[in-house]
Amino acid sequence: MICAKRDKGLPSKSVSPLLVLTLMFLLTAPFATAQPVAQPCELLFHHESDRTLVRLSVNGQPLPPNAILDWVLLAGERSYTHMISVTQAPEGLLIGPSATAEVGSYLLVVNTTYGPVHISIKTPLSKHKSIIETKADALGVGTEVIREQLGVSQRIRRENISLNLLPTYYTGDMLEIDLPRSNASPCVWKINGMCILEGQGQYKLRHPLTVPGPLEVVYEEWDGSTRLASAKGRTQVLKKPAIQFESAVNATTVFRGPANYGNYSWYVENDLCCHQSSIQRVFDTPGVYHVMCVSSNPLVKGLKDTREDVYEVTVR
Repeated sequence: MICAKRDKGLPSKSVSPLLVLTLMFLLTAPFATAQPVAQPCELLFHHESDRTLVRLSVNGQPLPPNAILDWVLLAGERSYTHMISVTQAPEGLLIGPSATAEVGSYLLVVNTTYGPVHISIKTPLSKHKSIIETKADALGVGTEVIREQLGVSQRIRRENISLNLLPTYYTGDMLEIDLPRSNASPCVWKINGMCILEGQGQYKLRHPLTVPGPLEVVYEEWDGSTRLASAKGRTQVLKKPAIQFESAVNATTVFRGPANYGNYSWYVENDLCCHQSSIQRVFDTPGVYHVMCVSSNPLVKGLKDTREDVYEVTVR
């Protein structure tokens, strides 16, 4: 029992249970409603070895390590969690690009028991050296020497290379181009003016499309400073249309992920909710709701490495 302070010569009085509950509510309410924040909340990485310590706090106090549930790296509606390295440290999270990181802009969502924390991630990787530059540095020679050692003895130009792009792609699609092999020349692939792949005999391109808008693809073959061949194609990427259906207020709506995937991540109004192959939701208010399923780790051949399905539910 909690007792009030006894005055000299007077009997003690018990504190009202209602008063105790009121005091407990006032002490804990700020933590129940406070939103966690990250400092810094914008990260820029120029090299895959870069790391930044991000401190998480809630209501001005450090966020307990056991309050962190998981995290996901997004570009648009697509998950790229494999491109980020996140390590928990006593002071916070040590964040940097992984070995498979690609140039781009992303949103890192850290889910905590107090709610999600959003961190802007940009990876220009401007200090990341090309394959040719790395090999030249290791041998202590110029890049022209390495290009000569790649086995291109004749400058044979080839014409009429076609990239055969589709007129339209959708976000979440994998851009796949496979060109006929030539004379083992160093190859360069660019998307919207940015180099995304280069190296000896890189005739095949596989690149995930995450951002809607115009898309220009350029392919080049080089011998030293001489361009032997090139091809260019233009197309467009559209936002993947949602799967639309209707439901009723307070009715149980079932969402099922695609078959033959090992991992599922479900988002309701952009908030991660669970990882089962199917979920059930009850919407108690009329409106339009968005549910997304990100499926990865295909269990059979022929499936996309990562697949997204977006549902637009009209509740009446």
